[in-house]
Amino acid sequence: MSKAIAMQEITTEQQHILQQHLLSEFAVLKEKVKARLATSSKPYLNDLVEQVDNMNADTLIDSLVHSESHSLNLYKKQIKSIDAALQGMELGLYGLCSDCETALDIDALFKCPTQQRCDSCETKYQQQKVKGFKL
Repeated sequence: MSKAIAMQEITTEQQHILQQHLLSEFAVLKEKVKARLATSSKPYLNDLVEQVDNMNADTLIDSLVHSESHSLNLYKKQIKSIDAALQGMELGLYGLCSDCETALDIDALFKCPTQQRCDSCETKYQQQKVKGFKL
């Protein structure tokens, strides 16, 4: 399906609302990252606290690449998902399944703005992860 179909499903106003939600969530995650970095026993992570506000998603993820903290790894995963959704908006691909390119349900996007796959492709993706299947 073409991206024009997805844009008919998601109005400009709806996409703007979702974008603002994603940006707000990214800001919240940055604060959580800073709080976790401040309590780290590793000096190189403590040194990052002052820099986090000025980092984009890619830089922040790269800066945390050697972190062994479960919470920081969880935050990295969430930041990657948010960044992927925001990049999809910039490219005009937001709201399309990343695998089959069908339009995603708008209600589902409002529940989970970082959703990348339709239900069918998500099931296949999860099977691939668990059983080693290929899409």
